Amino acid sequence: KADEWIAINPGTDGALAMAIANVIISEGLYDDEFVKSWTTGFSQFQELALTHYTPQKIAGITGIDAATIERLAREFARTKPAIAWMGRGIAGWPNGSYSSYAVFCLNALTGNIDVPGGITYQQDPRYRAMPPVVEDNIGKEGRGQPRLDSRRAGLFPTAAMTTNQVADSILDNIPYPVEMAIGFNSNFSMSAPGTQRWDEALKKIPYYVHVAPFISEMAEYADIILPAPTFMEAWGYDHSPPGSGFAEAKIKQPVVEPLHDTKGIPDIIFAVAGRLGGTVSESFADIGDDAEGFVRFRTENLISWSEFREKGVWQGPDYQYQKYSLIFKTPSRKFEFYSRVLEDIRKKAGAASDTQANLPHYDEFKFLGDENSYPLILVPYEPLLKIENGSQNYPWAQESFLVMHGWGWMNFVEINSDTARTLGIRDRQLVWVESPFQRIKIPARVIEGIHPGVVSIAGGQGHHADGQWQKGIGVNPNDIIGVDYDHLSGQSAFSNTRVKVYRA
Repeated sequence: KADEWIAINPGTDGALAMAIANVIISEGLYDDEFVKSWTTGFSQFQELALTHYTPQKIAGITGIDAATIERLAREFARTKPAIAWMGRGIAGWPNGSYSSYAVFCLNALTGNIDVPGGITYQQDPRYRAMPPVVEDNIGKEGRGQPRLDSRRAGLFPTAAMTTNQVADSILDNIPYPVEMAIGFNSNFSMSAPGTQRWDEALKKIPYYVHVAPFISEMAEYADIILPAPTFMEAWGYDHSPPGSGFAEAKIKQPVVEPLHDTKGIPDIIFAVAGRLGGTVSESFADIGDDAEGFVRFRTENLISWSEFREKGVWQGPDYQYQKYSLIFKTPSRKFEFYSRVLEDIRKKAGAASDTQANLPHYDEFKFLGDENSYPLILVPYEPLLKIENGSQNYPWAQESFLVMHGWGWMNFVEINSDTARTLGIRDRQLVWVESPFQRIKIPARVIEGIHPGVVSIAGGQGHHADGQWQKGIGVNPNDIIGVDYDHLSGQSAFSNTRVKVYRA
């Protein structure tokens, strides 16, 4: 739990981070030795922060008074060690990448990178490399086809993929009609903004195969369902989450026999590859015959199979701090306040030269919906007990779904007490939450701990697919969220849809 909550205006975190940088630089509170030795682009960053991000100016953008911004900056700079961190709350906006960049720069500015108690860089296990793919002319021709998300990928300089665009590509037959698709434990009909588009797209695919351990909305549109085992019944391996620093590999091995006739996703892939034969089969020849064999193949460079199964974990050497030349993967081998990586990507994409575009900054964006008609901003969130696709079919997870409120078997719209009073809404009263795209009926939860201009709904409920414990429970906020993307990465923006709330 936080010692202090600062009720920032939604989507302005990047502006706040840059204003904090302004104070740290102008008052000489930054780590001069680290900045000089292990960063580049500081002069451009300094000029931008000092010229455009004074606390007095940014107070009007963020809703945080200048004195508070200055106090936060001094507290952060003088506390050693300290971390400035960000998650989906900052990233889930059209300006999320730039805002995250700005926040992370505060760690570099104060020298809190790769030091005990500061930001650590993830060290990953050195798994055995996958062999090269054996490719024939059919494979080359197929891989030469444009990607389903390529229609929008060119708009986003750093995009690896824009998954939510695929639904539109299927519906519009761009760049080509989709004749067959396979889904592996995914459920975009629940998890993506603009869920109805996915329903319509899946209906349109002539032949769709779905692989998953649980029934889901996407599975309802499948021509064939291949049931997979649950995590308690399956083989696999995993490593430490980003941010822990230490290199670690963990085995997943079955603790019970499969209850039903299921096959793991690797088993299905191996079986299909074998039946296809030719170069497809050759590409899988040396990496095992099934899920267990594949785990053995990938981890055999780390630890013996018998020891791995007995201990359940491989741990790498102790973390070595301040190995800066190894952790910074940039062209300069230093932390870049001015990103040469982004500069090169934008040049290759044919973007116009723009110094600010290669620096962290407050990237202005548009809300979806008119402020006069839709005065509130809907910010969805992921509760602790939304574990994975199908977790709402666990009765114990449903019973404690919103454990911080003491509520289960439902979700609700959280609304500020002053805002609720103005709208004549009482706690637990049924209300409509309406966006420019759709509306949902849901109980209100009147609280003080939310910005007066924001309402919030937990995701994970609102399933319409069969499932003894999930169907018909609560609502899905993604049903009323519009489709938009991060300006840099192309990831879905979840938090910039405007709504209005009124009594049902």
